[in-house]
Amino acid sequence: MQGKSSRQQQAVVRREHLVDTALALFSEQGYDATSIKQIAARAGVAVGLLYHYFPSKSEVMRAVWERHSFLPELHGLLLVEHGEVAAHVLQEVAERFSAMLDRKEALFRLMVRESQSNPEVADCLHAIVEESITALGAYLETRVRVGELRPHDGTLTARMLLGTVLTTHLARLPTRPWAEIVAQLLDGINSHPD
Repeated sequence: MQGKSSRQQQAVVRREHLVDTALALFSEQGYDATSIKQIAARAGVAVGLLYHYFPSKSEVMRAVWERHSFLPELHGLLLVEHGEVAAHVLQEVAERFSAMLDRKEALFRLMVRESQSNPEVADCLHAIVEESITALGAYLETRVRVGELRPHDGTLTARMLLGTVLTTHLARLPTRPWAEIVAQLLDGINSHPD
């Protein structure tokens, strides 16, 4: 029984190594330019072994997404206490989202690049972005209801904040003053708010 468990664990480790290798190659070369043969060669295994785990390159891509997806972590950081003040929550969301994108940079860049030509990836990325905006917008709506924020479109505010974080990472901007950005967002640019 012990031998079987050990073999299963080795299989899991081997599969994860193949997925990690594929992510590195997809990020470097793009999905279309990367072949199964290249993934196997970089991983140091026979092509047949790769096909044992993944019947096609699209299955490899799916496994990359499943192993490295930032969706669970994104869900976690958007589960905010609705009783917390907006300045604190928005700064924390921006900082944690930025840190997550740093940790998951290879997958993030791969998804952005591949979304330009792969409708499945584009749909997945769009769904993630919209789900995040909806969740953060719902939090902002609760802060309007309790009188902390003036009435506004919470989803638009969420889109501006999350979009700023995403754009900062895409452009590889060196400075990320999230506290200042959140303060500017909350204060607005109108010197005489309604």
